[in-house]
Amino acid sequence: MIRNIYILYEKGMEPLRPHLEDAIRQIMDCFPRHKADYPITTLGNWQSSNATRRLPNGNVLLEPYESVEWYIANAKLKAMQQNRWQTRGQISVDQLWEDMSSDPYCKKIPQWSILVTKHDLYAGNLNFCLGCTKENAFSIVSTARCLNRDNTLNVEGFKTVVMHEFGHLISLTHEGRVNTCEQLGSHCTNDGCIMQQRMDGDFRDITRVRLEAKRLYGLPPICGDCIESGEKFFARQRAVYDLTHRRTPNWRNI
Repeated sequence: MIRNIYILYEKGMEPLRPHLEDAIRQIMDCFPRHKADYPITTLGNWQSSNATRRLPNGNVLLEPYESVEWYIANAKLKAMQQNRWQTRGQISVDQLWEDMSSDPYCKKIPQWSILVTKHDLYAGNLNFCLGCTKENAFSIVSTARCLNRDNTLNVEGFKTVVMHEFGHLISLTHEGRVNTCEQLGSHCTNDGCIMQQRMDGDFRDITRVRLEAKRLYGLPPICGDCIESGEKFFARQRAVYDLTHRRTPNWRNI
């Protein structure tokens, strides 16, 4: 094993577990030589044994980095400071990014994390975002923009967004790759690939094409160029792992 793929989500989102695991698995199935090195582990609404502390006045304090709820609460606090929670019910993806980038658990345990929230996200000057990703580290995804008119989840549309963000995590559309364009980050330009970008946040057409390609032709959700990029990424990960985990030579016997 090189890294765990950890899936985390807010309380009450347990029904999403099979869809999240399937979305990640479909991308990893595109890399059969490597997928055994990256097991998928669902931590769900994770919290450590040190997640909370009771104050003298009886209130409960969430300890930093010790639970999913702390991450969400901190992003909500940032949004309240910027008046986005009060006016739009959104939380700050920039705060989530900052906190996940400095998470001590990520430094101790090699991992890729996918954090899922039910809250709508905003970032900087963007009115909203479906998700964001730090390459080789983590993805953050919201279900808020994947709801149908009756407030039920568009499951396949949501899975497309999860696949898309995970694709960024494993560097499928890295800077300088052929057949890419710059649209809020580097994205694929090949038809039928879920690594394309929709500036309006509407992934329905991409989802429809993904499902038809799978049903009619058994095609994967990503194109050949993305698969080639992924193979190179995983090869680099293996090389780094082998280098850092090789045995120390026994100099006395040399």
